[in-house]
Formats: sequence, structure tokens, C-alpha cells
Amino acid sequence: MAPLSQLFSALAVGVLLLFIGFLFWMHRGLAPVLTRLEGEQVITAYLTPQIIGKHEEENLVDTIRTSLGAQTATEVKMVSSQEFLEHIKAQYPELARELEDLGEEAPMVVPRYIYVSGLLPDSALERVKSVPGIESAESSKDRYHHIVGAFHALRWVAMMLVVGLLLALLTGLIHLSRMNAYLHQEALSLLKLWGAGNGALKIPGVLSALGVGSAGGLIAAVGWLSAGQWLAHHLRALSPMLAGMPIFSGFFALNLFIAGIVMGLLAGGLGGIEVKTSSPKRV
Repeated sequence: MAPLSQLFSALAVGVLLLFIGFLFWMHRGLAPVLTRLEGEQVITAYLTPQIIGKHEEENLVDTIRTSLGAQTATEVKMVSSQEFLEHIKAQYPELARELEDLGEEAPMVVPRYIYVSGLLPDSALERVKSVPGIESAESSKDRYHHIVGAFHALRWVAMMLVVGLLLALLTGLIHLSRMNAYLHQEALSLLKLWGAGNGALKIPGVLSALGVGSAGGLIAAVGWLSAGQWLAHHLRALSPMLAGMPIFSGFFALNLFIAGIVMGLLAGGLGGIEVKTSSPKRV
């Protein structure tokens, strides 16, 4: 009785479901990124002047690796004074030249340190400081503190939008189901006179909402299969920190289709109206 209304409603449901799916994917995808940002750190441990010789440096590296656990740190590397000079030559050639001109005093000025990076526990810095032969150590754990807070806020905003859009979508489908039930009110009144129960009288509204929800879920699934990979690729390309977000999944499109069906059934069940039959005199 209202095909254009059904068609545009299905299109609106599909677009909203696609937007909800993208926000939910972003909410779930930021979880491993936050885990990495909160746990990943770089520890720079400076050696004492008493550590002399390559053998003692290698023993110190092994000691730090053992104290942190073999599966904890991703990289433990010794950086000698010469390697430090080679590293700064590219960006600060004049400073490197001045340090080299110090001659025998250069080892007293140029630092030697052990570079530790990876997903480390909070106690990693104290463990490294307690190792004999380490003069001091510093960590980069709080470097991304403001970014972590921003990503947490972004996750909460995404989830709030998902909940709000779901409520709006469900409300719209309920009203559409009620409208369709009113369009069929005369036929439903006749069915009630014939003895139809409440369950049978709700079937037209349920089928109408189910059709719109299923069509919208199909539109959202097709949209995710065609544009989801593009959206995910461009979002991960915004920053190296977002590269850890999950890749495109075709199974997610099936979930969008199922979500449309479930919402259609739920809205159809909640959108039923009370059918009043005509009085016997008027009949």
C-alpha cells in the first residue's frame, strides 16, 4: 500500500546500519591500539663508567633481558659511544665533529646506553634500574599520555553514537510498523471478527518491519563489502598508531544483515496496535 515509503525506509535503514557498523568497527579496532600505546615503551639505560669492554656490555644486556623476561621485551640492544656518534652525524654533524675532537675525553662525554623497547610492564623501569652496572634509566611511557586519553574519548563517543543510532533506528522501525498496521486496520478488524488472535493480527506489521529491516540489512552488507575496505584502509593510513586496527572482514557484512533482520522483527513485535472491531449494529 505504500511501496515508496517502504523503499526509502529500507534505504535509510541500510545507510544508518552501515554507519553504525563503521562506528562499532572503529570502537572495537581502537582497543588493540590503546593496549599497545599503554603498554609499549622505550627504556634508555645508561651504563656506569666501571663497565669496560665488550664482554661486560654483553653480560649486562643478557642480565637486563633475563630480568624482564624472554617474552616481554621485543628488543634489547647495546648502543656504544661510536654508534651514538654515527647516529647523530646525520642530523647534527657539527656536534658529532666536536665530540670526536675531544679525543681521549670523548668516552667521558659520549653516552653508552642499552636500548629496550616493546610491550613492557609498569615495573620494567625499576627492574632495569636495579641491575648492577646501570647508572640511570629513563622511560618514554608517558610520551603518548595525551594521545591515549584522546583515543579513549573517541571510543566512548563512538559507542554513544552507536547506541543513539540504534535507538533512533529501532524507534523509526516501530513507527513504520505501526503506520503499516493502521493501513491494514480494516482488514485486521475483519480478521478479528473471524476469531483471529493477537498473534495473528500482529503478523502484517511484523512482516512489514521485517521486510524493511532485511532490505536495510542487505543494503548495509553490500555497502560494507563495497566501501568497508576503502574506509578501513584510509582510517589506518591517517596515523602510524592506527595501523594496528583490524583489517577489513567480510564476515562483518553478514552481521550487519542479521542485525537488520533482528531489528525488523523486534520493531514489528513492538509496533502492533490494538484493533477495534465494529459494533454488531453497524455490521
